[in-house]
Amino acid sequence: MKKKRIIASLFCLLLIWIDQFTKYLFYNQEIWNQIPFLDPLLNKGISRWMSMPMIVIFIVSVLCVLLFIFLFHKKYITILDFALLMAGTIWNLIDRIWLGGVRDFLSIGSFPVFNIADAFLTCGVARICIKEAFCNPKKYKNS
Repeated sequence: MKKKRIIASLFCLLLIWIDQFTKYLFYNQEIWNQIPFLDPLLNKGISRWMSMPMIVIFIVSVLCVLLFIFLFHKKYITILDFALLMAGTIWNLIDRIWLGGVRDFLSIGSFPVFNIADAFLTCGVARICIKEAFCNPKKYKNS
């Protein structure tokens, strides 16, 4: 289990680096403003710009991190699921604390503007939902 924790931690750090690199690359640079699907903005709300007090966001984020750790420790989620969920949750929370909002920059169609951390969270949740719906839990419990 110790080896899996180290792998999960390193993978999580890699995903955090990818998120931060893309935020730096696409959020702060004027050169990218001509690309249609890039729309840098600071999202001070939560999903679809709904307003929420920072203390509530902080408490929910911390509870989610603790839940992800518990689920990983109990082998209910895989290393990939854990890393996706942790990287997305932690760095969006850090953005909120440091900047007062999350740096979003990807704009696709009528879908709300989002960032790579949001994509990590969506992929992690989708993977868990698909496994719950279509897989035998004993099949992936030890992965």
